[in-house]
Amino acid sequence: MANDINGINSGRTPQADEKQIQTLRRESASNTPSRSTANRSASPGQDKVSLTDMAARLKSLEQKLAEQPDVDQARVDKVRTAMAKGEYRVDPERVADKMMNFESNF
Repeated sequence: MANDINGINSGRTPQADEKQIQTLRRESASNTPSRSTANRSASPGQDKVSLTDMAARLKSLEQKLAEQPDVDQARVDKVRTAMAKGEYRVDPERVADKMMNFESNF
């Protein structure tokens, strides 16, 4: 038997799981739905989905991000021009700091 290391099933007992499995097998074998299944199928059209305000805002932000270009072309042009003129300078300490900050986030 596997140990649940995440605590996901900590409130469930193997006996309860086995009873559910046996019930599902009986229903499947007899091909008659349980009362709860019959009640759910007897009232079609009552299903309703509502998004929370946060979910709606996240969806809106997702759409706005999808509309943004992948590349900031103005910045690319600025760096390209600076490189062509020999004016682009790299600060190695700043690059190293950024790399260390990036790595420390993992």
